[in-house]
Amino acid sequence: MRQFQTSYLSKETFREEAASWQAWRIEHAAGAALVHIFSDGANEADVANARAVVEEMLTDAVYVGASASGNLHNGNVTNEKLVVTCTFFEQPDSFARTHLFSVENRDAAAFRAELQAMRDQLADVRAIEVIMTIDTIPIREVCAVIEEEIPEDIQIWGGGAFGDNTFTAFVFEKGKAFNTHGIVMAMLGGKNFHIMNSYVIGWKKLGSPLIATRADGKVLYELDGAPAYQIYRHYLQIPNDEHIFYNALEFPFAVDCENRVLLRHALSCQEDESLVMSTDIPEGSVIHVTYGDPETILQSVRQCAEQIRAFSPEVISVFDCFGRKTFWGFKEASRETRPLHTLAPTYGFCTAGELIRRQGRMDHHNLSLVVAAMREGGPVERKMPELSLEIAQNESSMSMVNRLANFINMAMSELVEANETLSRMAVTDLMTKLYNRGEIQRRITERVQEKSAEPTGEDVTSVVMIDLDNFKRINDTCGHQEGDLVLTSVAALIREAAEKQSGGTAGGRWDGEEFMILLPGLDKAAAAAFAEGLRAEIEKLRFPKCDGETASFGVAQALPGESADHLTSRADAALYAAKNAGKNRVCTAEE
Repeated sequence: MRQFQTSYLSKETFREEAASWQAWRIEHAAGAALVHIFSDGANEADVANARAVVEEMLTDAVYVGASASGNLHNGNVTNEKLVVTCTFFEQPDSFARTHLFSVENRDAAAFRAELQAMRDQLADVRAIEVIMTIDTIPIREVCAVIEEEIPEDIQIWGGGAFGDNTFTAFVFEKGKAFNTHGIVMAMLGGKNFHIMNSYVIGWKKLGSPLIATRADGKVLYELDGAPAYQIYRHYLQIPNDEHIFYNALEFPFAVDCENRVLLRHALSCQEDESLVMSTDIPEGSVIHVTYGDPETILQSVRQCAEQIRAFSPEVISVFDCFGRKTFWGFKEASRETRPLHTLAPTYGFCTAGELIRRQGRMDHHNLSLVVAAMREGGPVERKMPELSLEIAQNESSMSMVNRLANFINMAMSELVEANETLSRMAVTDLMTKLYNRGEIQRRITERVQEKSAEPTGEDVTSVVMIDLDNFKRINDTCGHQEGDLVLTSVAALIREAAEKQSGGTAGGRWDGEEFMILLPGLDKAAAAAFAEGLRAEIEKLRFPKCDGETASFGVAQALPGESADHLTSRADAALYAAKNAGKNRVCTAEE
């Protein structure tokens, strides 16, 4: 693959550039050509002239284009209005095909039908570059359609065309006018075409997780039951003024989505202190506030660049969020793109959102850097350059903000751990490590109340009450240390037996040498069998001074409408029946 790139100045100078590209192509017998035309507020006539020159000088080339918020030129994020990049494929069977989908009226179903109708065009396709007018189409539905309809072995990456109050986001392809509700795809492939895609976040989580307790589309109303803006006002002292977008940009939200993290940032704050976000946040999502530290971000870029260097690319596509450019500031924004350009020629633009399919999932990212490295043929035996020193020099250092954030996170983690320990202690019997009476009683009550109407099938509930036989004799003759050993050994058997049952099974210390076990989903026959197995295990225990110990069991199954207190009273009565019948046995309560 060979790439040529220029900043459009005039139709005449660009025609000369394009003629030199075509001359190289003829001299080297190169094949297919793909052109990208990215406009950062360029005059519409200039875009039209650039398209006309491409069609005149590179007659069989296909091209795509989009509106941008900063173009990549020679690896730098620039303010040049119009940048044109031409990529030639040098392998005879490599190809590039384009297709523009119009998604009018946010009709994702029509997009699906059109995509299904062009399945034959996906033969030998290895990768698809996707550029969308993200704000004017149903982005979540569109990503789902792409994920479901395009074969999983085709790599997908891309970005969102940018628009603001000065121009509307648009995409286009050869032969088609600007489309402000569209998706343009460049399909690349061939038997010798190879690609690897990746993405960089770089923002780090800060503090404890939060829950999106109320959200609707892009509007995030509440976090942990409080107005969403409070997290910015209370903890970060970000005022709700005309600068909130730029201030909140340094502290976006990380949304946990299964085994991956997606960044979302606030665009504005409404009167009710809800936040209008860059993209939908599903209600119930787990969210972390994150912080942007330049050094951490550059380290993430370095890791991505090292992977790409091992791939030995010939061309690199870069879609960099305009929010990252805003975070860095224009003069510093190229710090994360230049290292990629040292590995291979790059093209791309600053986007209104980033797109990538990883591990079968098609995601829409914010504040990310999406990269696709491409080559024809196998890895080339050539020396790849070292990465830029502006990243390498930071490898052994840590910035002040990073240290402070680490300190806060560690302190928060230790506090959370301490609170969890206190919470466990509040419901745990210190000696046996089973639940204490208050907690096991609470769990039984909760279960019985929830399943009281029709306690049958999976909703059936049984309890088992246990009392150690002649335990006072052990304490009196062998000592309390031996008695404690008996209690902890029996408790270990109870815990082990409970862990083998279904979720919700719980054991607790009821009083002294008495224990209680909650058995959800087991009727009295199954609960009695459980109890008999545990009785036999207790009987096998041996101790240094008292030799062995036995226990008596009372089993009861909850009746329709029965209270928890009445249920445990019947289990207690069954236990005393076992005692009166000679101990070391299981008795079932009368109904």
